[in-house]
Amino acid sequence: MRGSFHRGGRRRGSATILFTLMLPTVLIPLVGLAIDGSMLFIVQAKLASAVDGAALGSGRLLGTTANTTEIAGEFLKANFPTGFWGTSNLQPNIQFVKTFIMNKITVSASVQVPLLFMRIFGYNYTTVSASAIATRKETRVELVIDRSGSMTELPSVIQTATQFTQSFISGYDEMGLVAFASSGVVGYPTTRPYNYSPTSAGGPDTNFETTQTNGNMLTMLSDIGSNGYTNMSDGLSLAYIELQKADNIDKDPTRLNAIVLFTDGVPNTFSSYANDPGNNSLLSTSKCKYNPATAGNASTQMIGAAEGYQDSSKPTGLYILASSPTDTNSTAYWMALNNSPNETIGTGNLKSAVAGCAYLNPSSGDPNLGDLKQIPPNTYWGDSTSDGTVYKNSTIYGSLTYDSTKPNVRSNVALAGWNATDNVAQRILSDTSLNVTIYVIAYTGTNGNPDAYLLKRLANTTDSSNRNTSWQTGLYVTGSDNAGLAQAFQSVAASILRLAQ
Repeated sequence: MRGSFHRGGRRRGSATILFTLMLPTVLIPLVGLAIDGSMLFIVQAKLASAVDGAALGSGRLLGTTANTTEIAGEFLKANFPTGFWGTSNLQPNIQFVKTFIMNKITVSASVQVPLLFMRIFGYNYTTVSASAIATRKETRVELVIDRSGSMTELPSVIQTATQFTQSFISGYDEMGLVAFASSGVVGYPTTRPYNYSPTSAGGPDTNFETTQTNGNMLTMLSDIGSNGYTNMSDGLSLAYIELQKADNIDKDPTRLNAIVLFTDGVPNTFSSYANDPGNNSLLSTSKCKYNPATAGNASTQMIGAAEGYQDSSKPTGLYILASSPTDTNSTAYWMALNNSPNETIGTGNLKSAVAGCAYLNPSSGDPNLGDLKQIPPNTYWGDSTSDGTVYKNSTIYGSLTYDSTKPNVRSNVALAGWNATDNVAQRILSDTSLNVTIYVIAYTGTNGNPDAYLLKRLANTTDSSNRNTSWQTGLYVTGSDNAGLAQAFQSVAASILRLAQ
């Protein structure tokens, strides 16, 4: 028994000796390493956050007259306080580079961190570092807002669209606005009467937040009213013309050209030159005053919007365009009125041209398209109203069948509007001189019924059915409520600006 007792005591004594030997050589260094390592991790995280904030904070001003390197330095100092956890010798390195199409700022920094326990091994401090990069495109953006009668959430859309607009910098970025219902109207700039020529005055500009006599872009956004049908091809066509105008005026090929389309539904309307002598769409028995138009005489052209729906009832008549070159109403008039002002003949050459028509006059007892022998093969903008059977894949119109020889069937007019929208997007995307990117925001909440198949084609997303790698790739994002819409607009703004680490 005594022998066994002494052997156990020897074992306990060996463990004590081993622990004593390990204490200064293993255990204390491990504890010290854990404590110092935790402190380094905290300092590293704080420095990384400060560097990120400096890059993003100054990145928003990239390309402007602001001294972005100085601003980045101020952000860095503000977000990484002097002496944080005993640190010293903060060394920032901030570089700004402007390339042909991009402004970039790189922010990196290092700082010395004092060590505690590791000093017993001769390590008094160590250095941690972090870096971040922010880039920003020089932009030219045309915002296109669907304000058709189904747009019950228009106030929320206006609010989020206003916030989106304010994400860009007045005096630097170029912004413009188009709103559409039964037809489109250029809300900003506010020049009237509207000029369709891509070489005329207008287009997105840098003064979109500047106080102006006729109203700036924010004013026009707040004035938007809701009613009418959905002439999406008209809105996109006007947006494209406006981008061409701006490009022709400032001749700045470095800018990113973008169309941001918001919609809650599906196209069902298109604009046409109904008595174009080149396509002879009017019946020979029509009593319209100009049947057909006089070739080369613009005052005899019957230019208007035809409205349809996805049923077999009769379509409505031909309505004057909000951006008709002959209309003298102000931009504010067309933007603010919500009693569907384009649902009347209005004034100008359309009113004269339809004189005597039995069915094209919307003010008659039974307006429809009975004076037409066919749906015009092209829109007023030159885009085809027919494109094979692509519409058969539509999430809304897939069960319909298009027959251009039956203009008096409402679903055919709606399909013509769908086809025209698809075709105008392809015309825009294939323009290699502008390289336009189309971003689509769809409302999917109450009364929202967007056609995802079509809208992805418009944006040329990676999962669209007409994906073309030589075209710009846009985004298709959705929102079902206020928060969702705000997030969708924010995602598009971030993608356009490329303001990211």
